Amino acid sequence: MTTTTETELVLDGLRFWAGSWPRRATKYQRWATTPEEAAELILDAEDDPQNWPFISVYSFPEGHTKDGNVPRIDRLFIDLDVPDTGEYRSGEQSDPTAAWIRDMSRLLVRARKVARFLLKTASPESWQVVLSGHKGIHIDLVFPPISTANGDFSQFINGINSYSMALKDYIIEATGLDDLEDYIDVDSSDLGRLRRVPNTKHLGASQAFGEDRFCVPVTLKELATMRPRDYIELTRQRRELDSRFRPVPNEKAAEVLTQRIRNAPSSTRSTGGSSYDPNRVKAYEEAANENIGVDDLGFVLSDRPCVAAFSERDDAFSHRAQSHYFEMYAITQMMDKGVPIETMVEFFRGLPDFDEDYTRERIETYISLGYSPMKCETVWQKAPTFCLQNSCGIWAGERARQ
Repeated sequence: MTTTTETELVLDGLRFWAGSWPRRATKYQRWATTPEEAAELILDAEDDPQNWPFISVYSFPEGHTKDGNVPRIDRLFIDLDVPDTGEYRSGEQSDPTAAWIRDMSRLLVRARKVARFLLKTASPESWQVVLSGHKGIHIDLVFPPISTANGDFSQFINGINSYSMALKDYIIEATGLDDLEDYIDVDSSDLGRLRRVPNTKHLGASQAFGEDRFCVPVTLKELATMRPRDYIELTRQRRELDSRFRPVPNEKAAEVLTQRIRNAPSSTRSTGGSSYDPNRVKAYEEAANENIGVDDLGFVLSDRPCVAAFSERDDAFSHRAQSHYFEMYAITQMMDKGVPIETMVEFFRGLPDFDEDYTRERIETYISLGYSPMKCETVWQKAPTFCLQNSCGIWAGERARQ
C-alpha cells in the first residue's frame, strides 16, 4: 500500500517531466490521460520485476507513433550511462560495489564537465537532470512544443536525430571529452520511447545493492560537483521538488530544431518507401511466406549469422543504441525475406525483457514506413558489438577486398 507522500512525489515528477497528456505508462504501455492515472499505474509497477515504472518521453495528443502520428515534441532526452565495457556491467567482478564505484567515478568525471559547460551556456535553466538510481544520468533539453505542421513523421525523426547528433558533437568539442561518445546516447529514432519516472523506485538497483534506490531529480549545479557517494546518498529516497526543478523552455532550441525538421528528408527519401501507410501491414501479411517459422530463420538468413546469434544473447538489449540498431537490422532483414510478422515476434520472444506489444509495434512501424533492409555497414558502424566478424562471410569478404 503506497502512502500519500509517495504518490504526491511521483505526481511532482510527472508534472515537471511529463506535463502534457495522454501518454503511455509502464513497460506495458498503458494509456494514461492524467498524471493521477499515470501515478497509479507507475506505483503499481515499482515492485513488479516484470514491469517498469516508465512514462513515454512525449505525449500523443494526435495519436500514437505506431499509427504514424507525430507526438508533442518538447524536449530532447540524453542518456549518460556506464559503457557496455565497464567492470560493473560485465558481471565478472568479485566485488560489485567496488566495480560500481570505479565505473561511476569515470562516468561522473565526464558528467561534471558536461554540467559545468551547460551552466555556462545562455540558458542553463532549460536543462533538467535525473539520476536513474543505478548507473545512469538523464539530461533533458526543454523547449516549446514543435508544431506537427513542420514535417511528416520521418522528417521529425530525421530532423531530431540530426539536431541531437549536432548537439552531442557540440558538447564533446566544448568539453574536450573525446571519449564521451562511449558514455552518451542521444538516439531519437523511437518517438514512442519510454523513460524512468523521477521519484520512482529502481527495482534492479534496489536488488543489486540490498536497499531501496530511487530515480531522483538533481540540479545542474549538484551534478557539477557530484561524486559516487553523493549519487548513493541522493538515490536512497524520493525527493521533494521545488521551483529549481521547473525548466524554462528554450526558444532558440525550438527555432533551430524546427528548421532541422523542415529541411530533413521525408519518408520517400529516407526509407525507400513513401509516407507512413498502415495498409502496408495488411499487404505484407498477405504476401509473407507462411512456410517460414522460427526454426527456418537460420537457413533463410544463413548469409547473416549475426541475426540468429542475436536471439541467443542474454545481453541482446543491454547495449542501448547498439541494441536498437541491431533490432532494426534484424527486423528489416526478415522483412526482406518475407518472414511472417508472427514468426518475427517469436524470434524475439525468448530474449530478456521481451515485450510482445513493443516488438509487434516496432515490426509494424517499419513495415508501414516501407523500410528497406538495413545495410551491414550500418551494423559495423553503429552496432559493432553484434557483428560476428570472421564468422560472417559478408564481413570477411569485405575485409579481403580492402
